[in-house]
Amino acid sequence: MKTPNKSPFSILTNELIKNTLEQIVKDYSIGQVFYKKEKQTTRSHILIQLNKFADVAKLRSKRWVKEFRDQYQVYVYFIDYSRLQYQLSKGHPFIEYHCQRSSIIYQNDYSRSSILKDRIWKKYKKKFNRYEDIFHHEHEIRKIKVERLISEDSYNSVFTSFEELIQYDLEYLEDLYSGDRTSDIDLNQRINQLLIYIPELQSYFVKKNQREYFLTELFAKVKKAIDEDDIIYNTEMFESLRIIEDSLFTFIETRFYELKHLIKKQYEKIYKVDQYEFHREEYPADEILEKAIDRILTFIELEQIYFFHKTTYGEVTTYYLLLIGSNVNNEKIKAINHSLTSIFGNEYKFLLVGHNRYWIQKNLYQYQSFFVFIMQGKNLVYSSDQHHPEPHWEMPHQPQHSDLYFHYKSTLQSSLQFYKLIDGEQENYQGVDNLFALFLLSFCRTFIYVKTFYLPNYMTSEALWQLCIYADKDIYKYNYLFEQFSNNIFSFTDYNMSVHHSIGKVDTEKANCMKMIVKKLMNELKETVVDGKLLDDFKMNLMCDKTKSTILSENKLGS
Repeated sequence: MKTPNKSPFSILTNELIKNTLEQIVKDYSIGQVFYKKEKQTTRSHILIQLNKFADVAKLRSKRWVKEFRDQYQVYVYFIDYSRLQYQLSKGHPFIEYHCQRSSIIYQNDYSRSSILKDRIWKKYKKKFNRYEDIFHHEHEIRKIKVERLISEDSYNSVFTSFEELIQYDLEYLEDLYSGDRTSDIDLNQRINQLLIYIPELQSYFVKKNQREYFLTELFAKVKKAIDEDDIIYNTEMFESLRIIEDSLFTFIETRFYELKHLIKKQYEKIYKVDQYEFHREEYPADEILEKAIDRILTFIELEQIYFFHKTTYGEVTTYYLLLIGSNVNNEKIKAINHSLTSIFGNEYKFLLVGHNRYWIQKNLYQYQSFFVFIMQGKNLVYSSDQHHPEPHWEMPHQPQHSDLYFHYKSTLQSSLQFYKLIDGEQENYQGVDNLFALFLLSFCRTFIYVKTFYLPNYMTSEALWQLCIYADKDIYKYNYLFEQFSNNIFSFTDYNMSVHHSIGKVDTEKANCMKMIVKKLMNELKETVVDGKLLDDFKMNLMCDKTKSTILSENKLGS
């Protein structure tokens, strides 16, 4: 009986992978197949040398290539003979490491294998150093160009040069991790492609959506500005761009070191960039918080949760959580809060602030002071992935109350209109409830903005008041006024933010309580904004003229 020939791929234990390789050897002109298995991980690498350049693109696009990587952690690379020969002659470290005689698991009898040489380290070291030096030389030229443009205040050119430098770094990373650079792809595609090999990269790029990034949108705006002879002055982003580029440079340096080490020692000791890993155990155990997080995650898929504040007044404890993820809308937050109340009752409350990462990034110029304090490692209590990026913080960031005049004026006029109505025609209180609700919400939003540089939207009145307490705990001293209100003031306020066809009925006790709340809170805001000189004299005078009132000094609300 004739014994069948043993498969050249018998070293591979996975039958699907073995059968696939046997099939492509039959269907394509294959020179050699190289195999490497990492000792410290479950990953394996297969590099296939093809004799025809056209076959490289065909095989790269095969669905099984992605399936091998995703399901079995087997990374497959393709290279044609001419390019393999060229890269070996240049000392390309990825090719040098993978393409060794000891790594061959298949070789065509007619293949031109003479290009593989048994080098000694000292001989190859010169080529490696030359290859690495070329990168450093070009990188330094590009970096000097960026710094020169910054010193010349050439704002648009700084952004385009940063884009070129970051693109250059990404191309080198792709080369060092896959043995080749993909041509004719944009920055979004290159980042996404590199995540296959370096998932840590996502820690440095804020996503706009599943496929695009904030950074590429910024660069596109600059190009549009250049076309329209306009200038983008967002110099606060320069430091964030530096941080990104420095991080990419570190990845490249580490990869060079890793390949050098592997080639020199000829064993697979994988060196990785130090990275932050999230461990729930590092945070103080809090059973209530743990249960709340578990319940929240049944409602919505989140990227991260930050636990940034906690208050206890009497028998009520309030947890302050920032939820980051897609579709964290007001309705979902309401549903989550309702569910949490059904579990914990009124003994524990939860203030939930929800945003997606791209929105935070887009609004840093206004709200960075609020988010940078919250989004810190010490506050992180849940993360779906260890590589979620921080926002590209503006550095330096100069917080400004740019629209404070309009917010303060709106609150002020709401209070004046409230007094005009409640002290007007006897027994006609139509609209008083609505005006009071409008004032309370306007006050809370303005107060939070003044204290934290954050302007919340679409929150319940109770959530806004809780944020006021977070912004300045002393504001809690007015809570006794809310407790004297004949109804639950927050339910009352939320109810009266919409129109109801009913006759306005406000008894004297409720009217006096409303007036006292408006008076105390408006005085508090006046003391913060006016006495704190947060508005310039021009805006102060303008406000006095338009309101025709002396409310900013000795006035009705302050008497």
